[in-house]
Amino acid sequence: MRITDAEAIILDSGTDYGAPDQAGEAHGPRYTALIRVDTDAGVSGFADVDSNPWIVKAVVDSPAYIPGFSASLKDAVLGEDPFNLEYLWDKMYQHSWYHGRRGVALHAISGIDIALWDIVGKALGRPIFELLGGKRREKIEAYASTLFRAKPDHMHEAVRSYLEQGFRAIKFGWGSFGQDRSHDVRLLAAARDAAGDDVELMVDGHIRGNFKRVLRTVRAIEALRPRWVEEPISADEVGAIGRLSDLVETDIASGEQLSSIEEFEELMTKGRVDIVQPDLSRCGGFTAVRRIATLARQYRVEVVPHAWVSDILTAASLHVNAWLPSSLFVEFNVTRSPIVRSILREPLQLVDGYLRVPEGPGLGIEIEESVVSDHRIA
Repeated sequence: MRITDAEAIILDSGTDYGAPDQAGEAHGPRYTALIRVDTDAGVSGFADVDSNPWIVKAVVDSPAYIPGFSASLKDAVLGEDPFNLEYLWDKMYQHSWYHGRRGVALHAISGIDIALWDIVGKALGRPIFELLGGKRREKIEAYASTLFRAKPDHMHEAVRSYLEQGFRAIKFGWGSFGQDRSHDVRLLAAARDAAGDDVELMVDGHIRGNFKRVLRTVRAIEALRPRWVEEPISADEVGAIGRLSDLVETDIASGEQLSSIEEFEELMTKGRVDIVQPDLSRCGGFTAVRRIATLARQYRVEVVPHAWVSDILTAASLHVNAWLPSSLFVEFNVTRSPIVRSILREPLQLVDGYLRVPEGPGLGIEIEESVVSDHRIA
């Protein structure tokens, strides 16, 4: 089996990012980078990448600047055996030495890596969790991943709607959060009031101001029992994250923005986070997440993959969660983008707050080609 093509397809949902009125559900990402890798055996692999689609496409397609050191990822994989996963990861990394190594180059490598694992699983007739090392669980508890609403009563309504859908864990992020401590407390208090004591609530978003202000805000919301506070400080500021983690009782989570194994190790050691959140479409794909999970186990840090594009990335995260020694949650994007759910022929279904791990070969999903053709712009 040999790779015959690798492409980045840009999809446009037609709806702008964000919520129109700060009360209802957000539209979610407008544009999506869909990765497709084809082989001469007629087996294709897919992934989606949570990054700027046009830059991802350039990294995949660009002409060679310096052959073998600053060239396209397509050039790195064409004609190769997709089963050589580690070798191809290293080859793609070398092809981006002079224009990447981290950031968007790793994002594009991640997408192709996921698609290659999908191909290998399909060719062998085995799901990816088996290729990773086995399945420890059949289903994963999902948390509704959404934006903060602007007002307490809107938060109350949002929580009730997610409970009606079957969620028992909800993460509110960004929106109006992080600008005014009193406002932040009122919003989360309304969510806790609607959720009751048995539902997990998580908080996500940078908090404005100096370190003491961040510390006071996290301490102010601790009484409302968030399961974790995510990225109150940028993941780049590992020293400040470490200080915060030492001074609060609540778990601190971070990592979705990182794109190298070295960055994750620094986040665990200097940042001293309690939960690390590698995004499979940014951190290097399945090949890299195995190494990150090994580090997390060494430093006794929980792993909760970040996944906020479509059901493709969520499915990939489900395979990782099935294989991990311990699993807390899978992130479930609840936004209204027509691409998020409809990209799969059989969308992922929430049942009693859980998502089942796909059992089919590879990612265990089928792409709805008509949705791709309807929304493709490049």
